[in-house]
Amino acid sequence: MPLTSPRRSALADQVIAQLRAQITTGEWPVGSRIPTEPELVEQLGVARNTVREAVRALAYNGLLDIRQGSGTYVVATSELAGVMNRRFAEADPQHIAELRSALEAEAARLAARRRTESDMRQLCVLLERRERA
Repeated sequence: MPLTSPRRSALADQVIAQLRAQITTGEWPVGSRIPTEPELVEQLGVARNTVREAVRALAYNGLLDIRQGSGTYVVATSELAGVMNRRFAEADPQHIAELRSALEAEAARLAARRRTESDMRQLCVLLERRERA
């Protein structure tokens, strides 16, 4: 009979969401060390295992880096950024530049196609400020 992984508890999911929010809002910026497990236990009012599970889940998703003996650090503000960091850590810089160029060109094309009158007014205001400076 195959083993199935147990469903994460609702409490752990809540802690994951709360820690993720502290990362995505910039309360814990990239490069910063997050509070220790005992500090998080006290702040959140949950068991140590719940905190440990949440931190490990966020590390697995690429937001945190657990460094034995040093602490846990924020390495990305979203799961996508975390995956991208891991995926491209050893990539050829030329390949990364080519990918960025293609993505940025497509993003500019989509932005131009989807622009609104409000966007155009805002751009005009920004251009006028730049010309005055």
